[in-house]
Amino acid sequence: MKRSLWGVLAVAVLIAGVMIGSSFAAGNYWDGWQKTIRLDIFPECGVNVRGVGGDDILQATVDTYCGVKPGGYQGYVNPKVMDIYKKKGKSYPDGKVAVLEFKKIGAAFTTDIKGGKPVYDVVSIADGKSIASKEPNHPLNPETCAKCHAGFGGTCKGFVCGNR
Repeated sequence: MKRSLWGVLAVAVLIAGVMIGSSFAAGNYWDGWQKTIRLDIFPECGVNVRGVGGDDILQATVDTYCGVKPGGYQGYVNPKVMDIYKKKGKSYPDGKVAVLEFKKIGAAFTTDIKGGKPVYDVVSIADGKSIASKEPNHPLNPETCAKCHAGFGGTCKGFVCGNR
């Protein structure tokens, strides 16, 4: 009797662990969001994208992230703030706002708003945990995101970048 009770309990714990562990991998919170900007192939370091129709922010993105070899990316915006995004609004409500997903390297750059200020992070697509670097000027350091987002007022509005 004791043995079968322990067996049932062990199976229940195993099932619960699998369900909890797979909940993030089964889907990311942004999967149902509106797709926005997209780049299928990320240029190599040293490529001038302005000559082929790119803008200053795309050039800065290439210069910053080419060494990481991230592959292409897909941008997503929370449907709750899509109207603000489309109108190039400068003020977003607190919450999750946008994601730039790099599937090849398994990372997503996230923009949340808290207290009216941006909170940038780099998370693992597999489990949603932060993989942000603390190393200054590292491409995966959220401060790198902040510098770029603040430096391109024409393309970045309300801490969110993208041609719209």
